[in-house]
Formats: sequence, C-alpha cells, structure tokens
Amino acid sequence: MLSYADKRTEFINTCQRAFLLGMQLSTGGNVSIKLEDNVFLVKPSGISLFDLDARQLLLTDKTGRVMSGHGNPTKEFTSHAAIYGARADIGAIVHYHPAYATAFAVRNLTIPLLTVHARRILKSLPLAPAGPEGGSQLAGLLKEMFAAPEVHGAVMSEHGIIAAGKDLKDAQNMAELIEESARIALLSSLLPSG
Repeated sequence: MLSYADKRTEFINTCQRAFLLGMQLSTGGNVSIKLEDNVFLVKPSGISLFDLDARQLLLTDKTGRVMSGHGNPTKEFTSHAAIYGARADIGAIVHYHPAYATAFAVRNLTIPLLTVHARRILKSLPLAPAGPEGGSQLAGLLKEMFAAPEVHGAVMSEHGIIAAGKDLKDAQNMAELIEESARIALLSSLLPSG
C-alpha cells in the first residue's frame, strides 16, 4: 500500500508520463486518485501536466470542495465523482485528449478494439454522447456506463477519453491502450485488405 507521499509522487510521475507520451498537451486533461470514501487527490485546473508540482495538488471531497491546497479542481471532477460512485473497485481516473482517440471522438465514432490484447483488457469501450464539460448530464451518462464492471474507459464524443482503474498505474495503462487502439485502427484502415 502506497503512503500519501508516495501517491503524490506517483501522481506527478503519471502526469509527466502522459505529457511526454503526447496523451495531453497544454493545460488540459485531469487526473484524480480516491484516497478514502470522501477524500480525493485532484489535479488543479489551468496547470500543464508536465509543469504540475506535488505542492499544487488539491485534496477535495466528493463534491469537489477543496479541503487542502490552493486553486480550483478540474471542472471535470463532477464526472470523476460520478464514476467513483458507480464502482467501489475504481481508485483512480485519468482524462486526456490524445490525438488518435480524440480524432474518433470528434467524428463521434467508437474506437474498434482490433487486437486480442485490447479486447482482452478493455473488453468494452463505449462512446458517450457530447455534453457540456463538467455538466451533470455527462456525469450521469458516464456513471451509467462505468457501472458495468467490464468498462474501464470511454470515448467522450467531441471531447477525448476517460479511463479508470484500481489505481493510477492501472488507469494510465487503460488510457494508453485506448490511444494505441485508436492509432492501430486508423493505420490499419489505410492498408490494403489482405
């Protein structure tokens, strides 16, 4: 079991990894970890994943009220809280706008899971209809989707992806596999039939 200090370090390392892999550029994207039933470690709004410092992380309750730290939590925390409320086994959530997966999202297309690996791990990758960022409508749709135990990620129409896992490493791996699946789907569509 990771200590609180270790979780903060893991949080920063995951954010930098996501930035370096091109999962999220600029100040977009968000990450959260469930520490207790009503305590979450959350990325503040308006800071790049790469530039984020452990001292800037926020502790919030499930409503997004800041309990410790300065700044505002991501407006997407409404969706995070809804997903945490859907399943007790979810301990971390990441939300990014990676280029390949987001290309599918802006075209309102599901990402086909073409590899054995993707089908075995992701199992199901639903497409959430477009909704206002941080809105209760989108949060409700995501809660309903993630209530199914086989769902580890979703494509958010016109927006990006969101992935959940038992811990931060698991959630990040799911997000990376979603982006890999989108890249493979697009590249394979350019090849002649065999």
